[in-house]
Amino acid sequence: MVKKEAQVAIHSAATAAAAVAVTPIPFADAALLIPIQTVMIAKIYHAYGERISEGAIKGALSATTASSIGKGIVGNVFKLIPGLGTVAGAVLTGSTAVAITEGLGFAIANAFENDDIDNSDDLMKIIKQYLSNFGK
Repeated sequence: MVKKEAQVAIHSAATAAAAVAVTPIPFADAALLIPIQTVMIAKIYHAYGERISEGAIKGALSATTASSIGKGIVGNVFKLIPGLGTVAGAVLTGSTAVAITEGLGFAIANAFENDDIDNSDDLMKIIKQYLSNFGK
């Protein structure tokens, strides 16, 4: 069972990701999701009594961001269309940001629960594996 402190961090980050992703400005959300997910991962580590540097987290997230940005392109293209396109784009990017952030958080927390995470290399593997499965 994922620790309550980790669950709170995950849900808070997913909510923040949704708020950022629904902005009407196309592609503005991509750069803001990494800091949100960085804080979430640091809090998950803290919930399990572990520490990791912010640099290691950002490195792991930056290395895998290309695939997550790709998943948001359709929604961001919709945002270029005034009116209904902006609303449709916000819904698409918002739901994608929530799904990626929430799923990624639980993938990392479950790795702690199963003793599958020991270092930043393990973190990177978990992030890459989750994002590769997200598009399937």
